[in-house]
Order: sequence, then C-alpha cells, then structure tokens
Amino acid sequence: MKVRLIERCPGSEQTQELVITQQDFLIGRGPDCDLRLHDHTTSRHHCIIHAGTDEPTLIDLGSSNGTFLNDQRVRSTAVLHSGDELRVGNARFIIELGDHEWIDLERNPEADLVRTTLKLRDLPKK
Repeated sequence: MKVRLIERCPGSEQTQELVITQQDFLIGRGPDCDLRLHDHTTSRHHCIIHAGTDEPTLIDLGSSNGTFLNDQRVRSTAVLHSGDELRVGNARFIIELGDHEWIDLERNPEADLVRTTLKLRDLPKK
C-alpha cells in the first residue's frame, strides 16, 4: 500500500508530500530515521509507520511526549486511514493512502490549520 504524509509548510500556502516506499518508516530526531524531525519535543526514535500490509499502522516507540492520531495519544499501535491527522512533536501530517482521488487543503484563516483540512474520509465518494 502506498502511504503519503502531507504537511502544510508553516506560514505559507505550500504543502510538502512525503511518499513512504518502504515497509517500516522510522520517524524521530535520530540520524538513522527515515524522517528526521529537528524538534526537541520529538524522541530520537519516536514512531514507525508500518505500511507493509493492507492495513497500515502507526506504532509509538515509547516516545516521551507521545504520538497523536486525530488528537488521541497512541499508546502502542493504531490503524491508519486516509484523512487521519498524525502529530509527532510539533509536526502535523495528513495521512493519504491513495483511496481517494483528491485532497482539498484549503485553509480557513479563522481556524486551526490542520483542523480545517478536509478529512478524506468525509469527502463525497465518486
């Protein structure tokens, strides 16, 4: 399964997209991480996205400040769905699994940036 992490760049209308091409994708501060976040609130080895099955999962690695999926702390493992919001330290990403045709990342200037991102699971099916 193809998993993408979509992040809006702070203070801009641009987004960054990261395609996960391996089975286990390590996120953290450590130099050996697949996604290295330079943030003191992120653990050296914070979490893993396991994308090797039909049901991709998020695994917290005992991070100090927690891994959050849709504002809920992940204590061990959680199943990922398109439109989920992943928060690791101060970084926020929208999960895209390729099961929808498009993502609308329009921003409402009066609300929280990530909360205004249309969740993919709420989009009308075509």
